[in-house]
Amino acid sequence: MTKEDFKISLKKALDGLIDFTQEMVTNKLPHVYKFIIKTNCSYDGNELEDDEEIYPDDKINESSSINPATELTVIDYLWRNDKVPQWINVQISSCDSNFSYITLECCGRFSALLNHKDGPFRGLGPNIPYRYIDQDSGELLVKVDLNKINKS
Repeated sequence: MTKEDFKISLKKALDGLIDFTQEMVTNKLPHVYKFIIKTNCSYDGNELEDDEEIYPDDKINESSSINPATELTVIDYLWRNDKVPQWINVQISSCDSNFSYITLECCGRFSALLNHKDGPFRGLGPNIPYRYIDQDSGELLVKVDLNKINKS
């Protein structure tokens, strides 16, 4: 995967993410965003295969000095030696009046040989507690405040 392909893949993952999440939350989500990068979110104790690499010393999480990151920082940081994390979960985790903050939970294994034709990104909805979801239908009972549910 080229660096440009990675950038395009990120943009595709972000297309519609804010609108999709907006349907479930009471917050007004800005269409301008910053990123929270979380590395090594996978179990990587199994033997490496093919071209895989790991970076076990990466300790990037919410409180890292790299966060919140710009799109350019995300691309520069996660694209290494022509390789990217094998999967990256993409989810809006909070917002303020200026930005929607998108968490990127990244696999610890980097590879150029991805199993996903559209790249490593997987868009997810917000983390909504079960009490807000009808257990029979799976329907959302009420929109939630994104900033409050992620602090509880």
